[in-house]
Amino acid sequence: MQPQTGKTRYHTGDLIADRYKVRRVLGRGGMGVVYLVVDMETQEQRALKTILPQYSDNKTAIRRFYREVQTIRRLKHPAIVNIYDAGRLDAVLYYTMDYVNGKSLNRWIEERGRLGIGSTVRILALLADVLEHAHQHTIHRDISPENVMVLSDGTVRLLDFGLAKLVDNEGAFTMVGASLGKLQYKAPEQGLNATGVDGRADLYSLGVMFYVMLSGKFPKRGVKLTDLVPELARDCDDFVAKATARSPDERFADAREFRGALMHVYNICTGKATSAYAAPEPPPVPFPDVPLGSAAPPRRTRRRPGAPMPEPPPTSSARLAGRLRGWVDGVMGWLRRPFSRRASNRP
Repeated sequence: MQPQTGKTRYHTGDLIADRYKVRRVLGRGGMGVVYLVVDMETQEQRALKTILPQYSDNKTAIRRFYREVQTIRRLKHPAIVNIYDAGRLDAVLYYTMDYVNGKSLNRWIEERGRLGIGSTVRILALLADVLEHAHQHTIHRDISPENVMVLSDGTVRLLDFGLAKLVDNEGAFTMVGASLGKLQYKAPEQGLNATGVDGRADLYSLGVMFYVMLSGKFPKRGVKLTDLVPELARDCDDFVAKATARSPDERFADAREFRGALMHVYNICTGKATSAYAAPEPPPVPFPDVPLGSAAPPRRTRRRPGAPMPEPPPTSSARLAGRLRGWVDGVMGWLRRPFSRRASNRP
């Protein structure tokens, strides 16, 4: 088998870089084509992604490409697809990565219409965990359901980590051929100053995904998530508003805070936490201070305007003390009487 040179598209049986034998096309995107290949040195299946020729003609893009590949190689997380090899073949840049035999999240949404709160939170919590680790080194910049693979065991893989820097809005590098759907996941600042974005741009994308996964529709101004899915708690609207705020300073500060808020919303939706919109419980009704031995509480009488406030009813101890004082006063009064009168009063 002779190596194929001078080509930008490959077919089954072609050999790329004298090493990777093409089996079939896995997919096509705005940056290039992904092939399922066999590494002839290791006999292992890999996914090989080619970068469109317009990017390989620019030295800045090439430098950034290799720099990002090296960065991604340092990322060690079970949900991040490993990159093994990168190179240039004539007018084509390429890199090889793990072959993930799963289904894209985008396809899951298309087939089901929308997902439940449990599946949505589980997937986004896993992605937030990925970002918490990866943001120490790089930013994805292109998170969307198309770049998330769901495996048969329920785990997820995040693809194309960091490589969107190649095509973000810098000079001649624009997202040629990118779908309108993917652009709706991008944070507003990526169209203004692509080089100055930070990890909060990725969190914006997760916020849009939260809305889309639960409703099957893209966010629209004036349409809250609970307008489309009324069974959800209203706290979900607050979560979306904060995650997709136009200003990065108004969003969640980092992936850890995002994940914590996400889990809190889940607990509210499943009844494990109290909603911020829940009606407050009425205060307990105090029992009146009823004297011991009384069959019923004292009747309330209307007080005339200007009349003094009545004394509160005595407690049992006060009543006992009052009776004792009355008996003592009676005995003392009897003793003060003249002896003749006291004698006359004897029975």
